[in-house]
Amino acid sequence: MLKQHVLVELRQFIQSVSTIHRSSSNLTSIGLIRASLHLLDDLPSCREIIFEYFALVAEVGVQSYVNTANVDPQTGLIIQQPQKMAGNQQQQQPVSQEDPCFEMIQQALDNMVSKGPSAWATVIASWSLELVGSLSDKYSKRMPIGAACNYWLNCSTMRGLLALVSVCFRKLTNAEAESCVETLLAAYQRYSMTFDWVVARLGGCFPSKIISQILQCSLKRFSENYPCRFDSEIGILEYLCFAHEQVLRVCVRDLLEDGFQPKKKLDALIVPFVLEFCNYSDILLQNTVSVFLEMYNDELRCNIAQKAPLWMANRLFADMQPSLNNLILRLKMNGAKALITVSKMSEQYSWCQDFLEYSLQELEQIVLNARVCPLMDDLATEETKYMLWKSCLSTNIYEQQTAVRLLLVVSTQHNHIYYQTISELLRKSYALNSSGLGAIVRMIGGQSGVVEFPEIKSGIQMVLEDALLQEQLKKARLTKSFDESEALNIFKNLNTLTKMEKKNNFCCIKQHQLRSALNESLPKILQILEVTLEKLVLRMDAEASVRSEEKFRDLQNQTNNNTINVYNSRKKPRLGIVADICEEEEEIDYMSKRLMLAHTIIDILNTIEAGSKSQVIKTTEILKMAILSVKYFYISLNEPSTTERMAAINRVLVLLQRQCRARKSSRSACLRELVEGALFYYGYLFGQYEDPPMDELLIPENEMIIVQNQKQSFGPNSNRSILHAGVIGRGLRPENALAGELCPPEAQTLLLKALEMCCSDIDRQVAIESYSTISLLLVEMVSTDVMYNGLPFPDEEFTKVTMERDLLIRRAFITSPILWSLLGFISTHRPALCFSSVLLRALCATCLHQWRAKNVNKFETSNASGELMETTKNLLKILAMGQLLPPPLSNLHNIIEHFEPQEIALLLKECVWSYMKDNVPSPAQFHVDNNGLQWRNSQLCKIPPQYVDTLRNLMQKKLSKLGQHYYQMFIMPEYVSNGMSQLHNVPASINPTLSDHAIEI
Repeated sequence: MLKQHVLVELRQFIQSVSTIHRSSSNLTSIGLIRASLHLLDDLPSCREIIFEYFALVAEVGVQSYVNTANVDPQTGLIIQQPQKMAGNQQQQQPVSQEDPCFEMIQQALDNMVSKGPSAWATVIASWSLELVGSLSDKYSKRMPIGAACNYWLNCSTMRGLLALVSVCFRKLTNAEAESCVETLLAAYQRYSMTFDWVVARLGGCFPSKIISQILQCSLKRFSENYPCRFDSEIGILEYLCFAHEQVLRVCVRDLLEDGFQPKKKLDALIVPFVLEFCNYSDILLQNTVSVFLEMYNDELRCNIAQKAPLWMANRLFADMQPSLNNLILRLKMNGAKALITVSKMSEQYSWCQDFLEYSLQELEQIVLNARVCPLMDDLATEETKYMLWKSCLSTNIYEQQTAVRLLLVVSTQHNHIYYQTISELLRKSYALNSSGLGAIVRMIGGQSGVVEFPEIKSGIQMVLEDALLQEQLKKARLTKSFDESEALNIFKNLNTLTKMEKKNNFCCIKQHQLRSALNESLPKILQILEVTLEKLVLRMDAEASVRSEEKFRDLQNQTNNNTINVYNSRKKPRLGIVADICEEEEEIDYMSKRLMLAHTIIDILNTIEAGSKSQVIKTTEILKMAILSVKYFYISLNEPSTTERMAAINRVLVLLQRQCRARKSSRSACLRELVEGALFYYGYLFGQYEDPPMDELLIPENEMIIVQNQKQSFGPNSNRSILHAGVIGRGLRPENALAGELCPPEAQTLLLKALEMCCSDIDRQVAIESYSTISLLLVEMVSTDVMYNGLPFPDEEFTKVTMERDLLIRRAFITSPILWSLLGFISTHRPALCFSSVLLRALCATCLHQWRAKNVNKFETSNASGELMETTKNLLKILAMGQLLPPPLSNLHNIIEHFEPQEIALLLKECVWSYMKDNVPSPAQFHVDNNGLQWRNSQLCKIPPQYVDTLRNLMQKKLSKLGQHYYQMFIMPEYVSNGMSQLHNVPASINPTLSDHAIEI
């Protein structure tokens, strides 16, 4: 039983407190406080009355603080005011004054918690939290949470109450802490506007305990009362998350681990609880998703698949599925990563496909309606962008298309991401993963339903600019030339896509969309092609120079008088160094890739029909494309593989024909580049020979001619000569065996085919002008003189004036055999050969004088296979093909080798030169037939006898050899003209052979 004096003391305490009329001095008297503390020790059952009195004392202290404190509303700190003292000294004195009586109560309660039973901790903590909430709500001022915390911590009463809560929390077990957390949540719910600073202060002291207990209390409420709201819990956790985000993630991780590995009945509700809990706060949702993605692995995925039926069977999880779509759209971080993670599982789980489709459709609808979506912020980050680019290359079609759709959605608001994505995807190689092209196709198609979606032109220009910089850096040797070329991948992909678009294989790609963008980016493409071809041409020229030097070196070593190979010192010895061999192999591999890049670019130009008449192109681009097309043609001639060479030639012929038919300027540029390249820059492809620079004679000093002449004595005839002995140099220059090489037939045929493509046109007159242009170009490039380049043949004596020029022209035909092919080409397209009259005149004049010179040496016979004879026969053959020589002179090339040098000279002068002089090779002598071809009618302009009598007389002297030719050239034409009736009247005594031919006819 209780002692009688304790009850009396309780009655007196109650009467004393009740009779006090809110006087702070009486209420906070020392005696009354001691009596209350004594009663709390002796009679714990009356704690509610005692705690109510303690609350009154605390309120007195708070009220005095609020009434006297002068604080800064922005910071919550007390403003110190100076106080004057003796000697004009000032002392800072706070303006707030509060009753210190609550310190006795705090100390007593602290001792009870520390030394008394553990049950006091829960009671005192709950009372303190409730009291702090009520006082802060009653005396609060509107200020930020940081300022409120500073403001109330300057109050000793409030500071003491929080100190009691801290002491109690240290002694609480997990079960006891739940009740205190419930009190905290209830207080926060009632005083949400003024209780936030308490949560911030306590959370800063015990973040892990408070956060974990809040989550456990919320889970318990969820299991007992679903559906329920978690406004208080969410508010506290959001406050704590700003300063203790990592602690929150640790607590969420522990909670999810228990949910994925349930050991208790309550653990089976963790996953549904977390999904529902995240519906109330984006901050908690973001941290929960981040924790889940850190935990996610294959083992966890299998575990989730096993536990899913357990969650689905729960009635609380029945309506959770639609909320997942809403959750993913609210993520500002890791939202795209979560979607990609789900897409990777879509092949195994059908619900993932539904989830992705619902989420992406809702996201697209939000974008179309111009609403705000937090997920868009995550999609616009650099980290997410690179992750989506990587997923676009995945072999998993769900992952790839999810990434593409996300990129398309974010591109509607951030155009630069669309351009960068186009550029990034075009750089990759899809040789091993052809399905990756589907991502590019889908990106090019754009986002359906969006009116102002960005065009692909900027993306194409961006990737072409990067490719150009890459090739230029390799050209400047700023990067390793044998690195993998992104430019090759870019143009391979563009080539594939343009062909798909041209065939209209994909409905998502707009017609002509990609080709139009490439045509607008034609200057960049031509720049890349120019850089690529320049490197190939340099290497091709270097290889040709090395071959030419080696060939000349071998010839000189064979004909040199000394036996020492003086050129071996120029060869760079190969000592078998592995590094050199590897470097050479890498260089060869790089050049093959560069050649492949050139093939691909030309193929793209054909696919987009670059240079066609329907396109508007600048003149500079027209000329550049013509020049690069011809340069690529000559590079293709050097292609080692026959199959690849013919494919490249066919490719460039189509390009040449299209641009030449479209514009006259393109035709002129292409013809000039083709002719000029064959004669000068790429002549080595057609058997051209160039005199190598004369090397030093390497004559010993004692054999030099100046030394030998200095040894001569002064004789009576010494003044008649300055050279008395020795041989200048090594005597006469040996005949160059390299000169006069035959033009490779294949290269010659392909060059003429290219010229034919450039000249071909629907309008016949345009084609005739094109062939005439080739003839004029030959005159311009071969003839060194601008004078005397007219069409007429002058008198034979006048050739002495132009002899030097004629010899240079003759030299050009010796060193460049392709000239004969070009003359033969234009001779078949009459009357183009007429414009090359100066070249024919030079050849005829030099041959005429050279055959005359043969008469000096009576014992020298004409070589039927010599250069002079071949030149003469080729000249006569070309004159015949061009119909500049009528029958029977047109057959001279068949019989010229049977005559002696003086006879050949006579024929050239009396027959050929005289006829050409009197009959100017003019286009006016040709007429157009019904087929549009131009012919010279030999029947209407029969050749006069003075031009053929010399030939007739010389052939009659050699009827034993030339009887058949004589019959065909002279007798048969007369029979044809006079009628077949006179055929039997021909005397057989002329020649048995002739009579036999007559009988056969």
